[in-house]
Amino acid sequence: MKKDENSAALNFLLKGESMQFKMKKKTLQLSLFAALSAFTACTGKEKIDLPKDTPLVSSDTSISSSAVASVSPNQQNTLSPSAPTAPVKPAAAAPQAPAAESITRVSGQVNSGKQGQASFKISGHINKTVVQVGEKVRRGQTLAILDDTDAQLRLRLAENQKEQARIALEQARKDMQREEQLKKEGATTQANLERITNTLSTAQIGFAQAQINLQQAEKTFSDTKLTASFDGVISRRLKVEGEYVGIGAAVFEVASMNELEVSLRVPENLIKRVKPGHVVNLSIPSLSKETQAKILRIVPVIQENSRTFEVIGRVQGALPGEIIPGQFVEAQL
Repeated sequence: MKKDENSAALNFLLKGESMQFKMKKKTLQLSLFAALSAFTACTGKEKIDLPKDTPLVSSDTSISSSAVASVSPNQQNTLSPSAPTAPVKPAAAAPQAPAAESITRVSGQVNSGKQGQASFKISGHINKTVVQVGEKVRRGQTLAILDDTDAQLRLRLAENQKEQARIALEQARKDMQREEQLKKEGATTQANLERITNTLSTAQIGFAQAQINLQQAEKTFSDTKLTASFDGVISRRLKVEGEYVGIGAAVFEVASMNELEVSLRVPENLIKRVKPGHVVNLSIPSLSKETQAKILRIVPVIQENSRTFEVIGRVQGALPGEIIPGQFVEAQL
């Protein structure tokens, strides 16, 4: 008896699971039917070719109210066959923005296009320095003075020697004129005339040599003053007053402020982008201002440690009194 009850309970459970499976299958079929109906209403097609393995809904299957209720009213209005459907226009393609040009920023510094060392052409002790570091100077302006005692003495000696040579030359000319007159009158000999002629030539040579000596003495005296060879600013002083300097020993360093250049360190992958004559934009962070530079030359040597090469340009439209040598700059390439 108990065995029969267990069998009955097992059959009841199996039937319940079979019923649930059938209900799920029927619900899936109804959902598929509703989706196909909506698709045909939108497309206007009366027949749709389905895959062979698609489950079909039998003709006697009725759509329950619950299945219809699963479609919202808005969807029913949209999917209704009687409602005209507006043609869908393809979205217009958005205009493509032009490709942005690649800009690379490189750094560098401002240099003086003309800079050099001011040095004496003669040796001696510095007696006085006239300018200081940072002071602007003009071409020909005196920068320093040597002890000129010896130079003054030599100049006076040369002046005296020239005067003596001038007097000797004048006397020789007078003697020559007198001897020529005597020769015409027959009051002198040919030998005396030749001797006076030689004396005149020697006097002329002596006077010319005295003039050269005087010019040398004047040049030496002038060289006791060190002057600027171009307009600029004193960037460094290397000697002080009282110090002995030899010929060519630098006393000051002078940098021009009118011809400024910029030295840029450019990565080697941009070596084909920069050419002499190109104009690049410069930014000076310390001044919060911008200007331009024209590329003068390219140094075709790649630095191994930084993989960069040097580009030198002339600053265009420089900011008067503001841009100075050594200033940090950035350039756009």
